[in-house]
Amino acid sequence: MNSGNTANNWIDSLQAFYSGVQVLDNDLDEAICFHALYFAIWKKFSVLPERYNWNLKLPDVYFYPLRPEFAEATYFLYRATKSPFYLNVAKLIIENLNDITRVKCGFATVHDVLDKSLEDRMESFFLSETIKYLYLTFDKENYLNNEGEAEYVFTTEGHMLPIKKLNQIKFKQENQDKNYRFSHESNENVFSHKLRYSLPMKISYFEQLFDMIGLSDNLTDLLLEKSFNC
Repeated sequence: MNSGNTANNWIDSLQAFYSGVQVLDNDLDEAICFHALYFAIWKKFSVLPERYNWNLKLPDVYFYPLRPEFAEATYFLYRATKSPFYLNVAKLIIENLNDITRVKCGFATVHDVLDKSLEDRMESFFLSETIKYLYLTFDKENYLNNEGEAEYVFTTEGHMLPIKKLNQIKFKQENQDKNYRFSHESNENVFSHKLRYSLPMKISYFEQLFDMIGLSDNLTDLLLEKSFNC
């Protein structure tokens, strides 16, 4: 940190959640960029390796235990921007999970993201978090996406914590209006209607990330305008 020297050459899948934290802090530009990095890795393997070496452009740790962090960040970015791009990303996640990990009795951990071999294991967080965030991304009428957005906050384990009373106490102390709306709801107005139906960042920036990841796919299925007819 003090020298600027490279500490390591890898990022892990757990870090994907940080885009959601950035959204809640109203740091949308950084959230969009950070999410795009993990999107490129997901698109390369159709799942997310536990640890990815950006220098070698290969995984360091090859398994994918159905983690929720990328789906979580996708959900928060869609709620903040309403950009159909993130609906397409969530749709891609669902399709890949169904194609690669679905088995007779549920969904299986991917043992190796290269050969897509599976393990006889499904972590509990897949149902409590991964599926929850993907479901909520598309359920526009869900209470948590409307009135509940100001009354609950998700923990890092996908549990809902009530915050309405805390907000009432806080804003009573600050003598603010009782009709308080949770801060990240204001993100819905950050993206204009026009921008919501375009890519969340310039194609050239996506291309730089894809090149860094070693992604040869031109991503036309998600990057062309025809993908935004949701």
